Amino acid sequence: MVKFTSPLVLLAATALASAAPKGKWFDSIGIIMAENEDFLLTIQQLPYQALISQGLLATNYFGLSHTSEQNYAAILTGVLDPNIYRGDASTPANLNITYPTILDQLKANGLTYKQYTESYPGGCYLADMYPDDPVTALYYKRHSPFNMVSALRGTPECTTAIGTYDDFAKDVASGSLPNYFWIIPNDLHNTHTADTSPNPFVDADPWTATEGPKWLAAAQKANALFINTWDESRCDNQKYPCGDHKDQQIATILWGPMVQKNTTSDKYWNHFSIARTVEDNWGLKPLSTADANATAFDFLMANPSNDTSSSSGSNNGAGSGRTHPNVATSLVKASIDPVLMGAMVGLLSVFYSAI
Repeated sequence: MVKFTSPLVLLAATALASAAPKGKWFDSIGIIMAENEDFLLTIQQLPYQALISQGLLATNYFGLSHTSEQNYAAILTGVLDPNIYRGDASTPANLNITYPTILDQLKANGLTYKQYTESYPGGCYLADMYPDDPVTALYYKRHSPFNMVSALRGTPECTTAIGTYDDFAKDVASGSLPNYFWIIPNDLHNTHTADTSPNPFVDADPWTATEGPKWLAAAQKANALFINTWDESRCDNQKYPCGDHKDQQIATILWGPMVQKNTTSDKYWNHFSIARTVEDNWGLKPLSTADANATAFDFLMANPSNDTSSSSGSNNGAGSGRTHPNVATSLVKASIDPVLMGAMVGLLSVFYSAI
């Protein structure tokens, strides 16, 4: 009797066990975060209307804080941390996330991540802005969540995990878009000029009109869910009275192969819903009570590679009746890279021919 204890077999088994799980709804998710604008004004802009026509507009989605950086951190950590703050005359700055993030969960499960940061100089840049001048700066660390993660910043990994926006096109072309990524527009293209310009979209509109088709194509190619959202509303009933606007209501647009085109949803969601959707998609453990209690984007259509329902069934989004694979199934089913599979088959063939 032959005992199958060859290192080659063990290597193949290890590779199988460590392969990243397939997503329940998508294989990749991208978050495009803009700044300080209200729902009603955003949806009047033609470039965003073009994105809405190719996906879903969430009409009842809300930001969490009128401190911008806290919203970024909340999506990444599942925690609305009042201690994350850019600093002012009376309060020192604290842009250091020192506790667990969704990146830890992804990494532990063999999933990849990256931030595509416009106007970022690269090289694990540590200063709070670039250029390092508040008059000319286009990149800000407070709008750059990966740069706020203390365990990542300044490490060898940060050179690959925090890239420039130019890296996005390269990764799409090479088919290496990560499982989880952010796109961070610079301070002109993120509508942050809302505080100083009568038209906050004067720079964002043409940029989005150019980049939007690229995002739509990337979603199809990578079976990716894209989420274009804003950190908070411009109105706050203090400095900027809300009037007909709702405080913290922000436009959030979702598109990808798993999203029915030209639809809307009035279901209540907020930034914790993004974290919850990532967790539900890959069967990850929630980071906190807030994201555990949040509602995921459960209108999404099942990932075809994980769809165990009848081929005669149909899925038209929320309420369609199709049952998505549950979390346990998502954890068991693994995505095996064809190259890896070929290598394992080759190793096993060599072993069996030797016994």
